[in-house]
Amino acid sequence: MTPKTIGVDASVIAKWFKRGEGREEQALKLRSEVLSGGVIAMSPELMPLEVCRALVKVGYSREKVAEAYTTLEDMNRLGFMEIVPVAGDRQRAAELLRTLNLYVIDAINLAASLSRSVDMVTEDRHLRKKRVRQYAEKRGVRIIGLEDLHALIQR
Repeated sequence: MTPKTIGVDASVIAKWFKRGEGREEQALKLRSEVLSGGVIAMSPELMPLEVCRALVKVGYSREKVAEAYTTLEDMNRLGFMEIVPVAGDRQRAAELLRTLNLYVIDAINLAASLSRSVDMVTEDRHLRKKRVRQYAEKRGVRIIGLEDLHALIQR
């Protein structure tokens, strides 16, 4: 069976490393699905840096942050993740900035999912706004939170 590719942003992936986070159990279930080959996590190339920023922000040590970065790079190298270049999605992201008033990283994440027609899981409140979800759905991409992950994986 071919693994399902799902767009995953740093708000979810950071939960793989940060303990005690909300919806941690669902995030770790997604990580297990990724590591077992049932799901390929697709993210823009800036995601590992965003995860590191999140870990630094909550006081993780340099070593733990470096370890998280290396883990994500290894997951990409080994085919568990698909880290995609930003360059091909810049025009679409610029349109999302203007149309939906998104932050740059949110626009890049959504542009990557829209360009590749893959559903997206996020815990980012900006991407989960009704108008953003409706915009994506009109273009064939569902944006869900971790609480709905099971339904997305089974799709």
